[in-house]
Amino acid sequence: MKIAFLGDSLTEGWPGAAYLPLLVRRLPRHELLNHGRAGDSVADLLPRLRHGGLQKVDLAFVWVGANDAVNGPRDGSQEAGGWSWGERLAHLRADYAELLEWAAARAELLVCVPPLILDGGGSAWEARAAEIGGVMAELAAARRACRVLDLRPAFAAMPRGAGPLTTDSVHLTAAGAEVVAAEFARVIDAWVAKDGESG
Repeated sequence: MKIAFLGDSLTEGWPGAAYLPLLVRRLPRHELLNHGRAGDSVADLLPRLRHGGLQKVDLAFVWVGANDAVNGPRDGSQEAGGWSWGERLAHLRADYAELLEWAAARAELLVCVPPLILDGGGSAWEARAAEIGGVMAELAAARRACRVLDLRPAFAAMPRGAGPLTTDSVHLTAAGAEVVAAEFARVIDAWVAKDGESG
């Protein structure tokens, strides 16, 4: 199977620890394609993918939105360009819908992964990530060949002694990368098993 990973620094694997090499070791018979780039927002990802191209794949993970959540003032005041958070979220919705439309034409199944901010204190960034995740889940639910993978339960289930899972509430430590790799592998294994049953 060909599996593409579309996203930002969390997919590129820098800064912080990378989950894709862990998946490569777990899933050696699949071709895993890394299309992550540090700093990408939802609006950045689609033009970059269009420019670089994306070959037809069996499965594509779309994990983006953390930069959208953390950019801009924490206090909800007017943002750069004069947009409110609500206006920016509306633009993000349109950009994400376009991204899914484009990616769906190139992948048999899309797995949408909402952004994850692990501040732990109910910060504005966590709230924004949750709002973005809600928009993404709503858009994914409207598509037939699209699933949502919420990583929050897997991170919440980690024992307290596991150590920090991120370096800065966003970028992964080695322990955090293991959590992501295990969750992605679970989805991939389930898709392979289902595909084998129908094939």
